Amino acid sequence: MATSGSGHIPGETRRSVTRSDVAKLAGVSSAVVSYVVNDGPRPVAEKTAKRVRDAMDKLGYVPNASARALRRGKTETLGLVIGDSLNPFFVQYTFELVTAAAARGKQILIGDSRQSASVEKGIVDELVARQVDGLLFASPFARHYAAELLDIPTVLIDCPGPIPGRLTVGSAAEAGAEEVVTHLISHGRTRVGLVIGDHGFGNPDPRERGWRNALAAAGLAAGPIARVPFSREGGYAAAKALLCEDPSLDALFASNDLQAIGALRALNERGVRVPEDLAVASFDGTKESEFSWPPLTVAQQQLSLLAAGAIDLLEDSETTMGKHLEIDTILVRRRSCGCDDGGIDHPSADLVAVI
Repeated sequence: MATSGSGHIPGETRRSVTRSDVAKLAGVSSAVVSYVVNDGPRPVAEKTAKRVRDAMDKLGYVPNASARALRRGKTETLGLVIGDSLNPFFVQYTFELVTAAAARGKQILIGDSRQSASVEKGIVDELVARQVDGLLFASPFARHYAAELLDIPTVLIDCPGPIPGRLTVGSAAEAGAEEVVTHLISHGRTRVGLVIGDHGFGNPDPRERGWRNALAAAGLAAGPIARVPFSREGGYAAAKALLCEDPSLDALFASNDLQAIGALRALNERGVRVPEDLAVASFDGTKESEFSWPPLTVAQQQLSLLAAGAIDLLEDSETTMGKHLEIDTILVRRRSCGCDDGGIDHPSADLVAVI
């Protein structure tokens, strides 16, 4: 009696298709089916392997992923913990991480801590229970103690610099900020204010150091600073406050795109023309910066390189000394600083430094 494509024999009680069923239909041993399913450890002739795969398709056989993971000692699954899944920067970063993981045959489980240490702990416990092969943290807490106790490789992403004994990935934020502020100064701006985050990215924040470096190199005094949340609302409030504090302000550098977008609205409401009256630039370079009005000049993070580097660092987790992967930003010139739209300053090659 012929079987149906799903492996079910009409009139009989449905049961799961087994490896033995596949082996019988393909005319091979169960061991050969195992070699095809697991791509080893012994090679199988392509003609035989095709016969096995055809039998699997005909019977609707689905390999047991849990059993396969147990044999291999890996689930090919990673965990990602982020602090704010609504931030466009982390939306794009997550996409690149998922893409990089898929290219390496891995999947990612994602949790949002919502800026809560207790929520993050619950997420980590759940990911550990699911036996992920590694953990990626884009969170200000990074409380992965349970993972460390179980010896699970961990990489801290969006990290401002090296941390002893840790695997970390981040952009060259200080150099990127210095470059974009220097560019603002090249347009004749002499009073450059700073909108910076109020937590979670180094103390001092490397973007603040870059801002100060650029002003000092040009012989300019530091402009006013607003320390606000990394949000549109934060940037909106910061721009209004800075304009009141210093009417001579002629440029603003924001530590992320969301703050810059909020600042643009505040400036528009005050009748301040960008870039004619006041130039604006930011750090991150998300799609949102490209479609704001005017489009934002940015120090753009190379997310595809950061993501690939983070996934690969998990494979290098045996080091006990720690390692930091640092990737340069790209200065993207747009209308908000006074440049023509579409001018992009690409480096001759992607610059990567391992510290």
